[in-house]
Amino acid sequence: MSFQFWRRWLMAVMAAVILYSLAIMIFSETMQTLFNSLFFGFAPSVFSTEANAYIRLVQGVLGAVMIGWMTALWLLVALLFGQPDRRVWTILTLSIGVWFVLDTGFSVWIGVLAHAVFNVPFLVLFALPLVAIYQQIDNSSARS
Repeated sequence: MSFQFWRRWLMAVMAAVILYSLAIMIFSETMQTLFNSLFFGFAPSVFSTEANAYIRLVQGVLGAVMIGWMTALWLLVALLFGQPDRRVWTILTLSIGVWFVLDTGFSVWIGVLAHAVFNVPFLVLFALPLVAIYQQIDNSSARS
């Protein structure tokens, strides 16, 4: 598949993560119920009012950070990745790789394996285009 196909794929995944992050912020109670059942096996919140307020704060901060991160990566791809470029590819790959290793490693370390597994589809959605683009960078380097 063409470089432009994979470039658009990356931008679509980044846009989806932005929408997901907005949902975490805007629909925090619904998302907390979803995460409670997905990660801990219970849907209704068993936390105090104060704890729920803190969870909403953390979800809001997490959503904002993810939106900022994905917006920066989206702009990097949209403005500077019009053709295969090893430097842009390296920035993208390191950014996604650092997120995956730290977030997944921390989840395993604290015993929330469901969250570690939750990260894998996101990694795959980013890795597929990054691997394909890397192969195109290598091919274009070999030709020049």
